[in-house]
Amino acid sequence: MLRVCLKEGAPDEPDSGDWDAICAAPSISGFFGVLFQEVAHSILPGEVITSETEDFVQQVRTGWRGNRELGTEITVVSCVETTDFPTYCSWETHGLPGMKVRWDYKLEYAGQLGHVAFRHGRLECWFLGTDDQQRFSEIWKKVIGKDLVLEPCQ
Repeated sequence: MLRVCLKEGAPDEPDSGDWDAICAAPSISGFFGVLFQEVAHSILPGEVITSETEDFVQQVRTGWRGNRELGTEITVVSCVETTDFPTYCSWETHGLPGMKVRWDYKLEYAGQLGHVAFRHGRLECWFLGTDDQQRFSEIWKKVIGKDLVLEPCQ
C-alpha cells in the first residue's frame, strides 16, 4: 500500500473569535459521510461510544460510526479541568475499498460555542493504487474545496 500524508490543502483554520468563520468550517463528519457514500456506497450510522475513561486531568472517549468491517473509529481526548487546552480528535476508517484514512485534528475553545474552532493536525492515508488516491483527492476537493497535495509520510 502507498502511504502518504497531507502536505497542502488542509481546511482553513478560522479565527477563534470569528463565529461566522467557525460555523462555515467544513464538517469532519460530513467529509467522512461523503467518503463512505462515494467509495463504499454506504451511509455511516450515528456514533456509538464504546469506551470512556476519565482521570483528574483528561477524559478519553472512543466510539464508532459503523464497525471494524466498515466504519470509522473516533477517539476524542479532552481536558476535564479547564477549557484552556484543546480537544484532540482522531477519525480512522476501516473497510473502505482501496484506502484507509486517519485524520487527527484539534478543536480549540471558542467562547460560548465551546470547543469548535478546528485546527488541522495530520492526515495520513494508505492507498492500494493511484486510482484510489485520485478518487480520494476528488472527494477532498468536492467537500473541503481545496486541491490536495500528498507526499510520502515522514
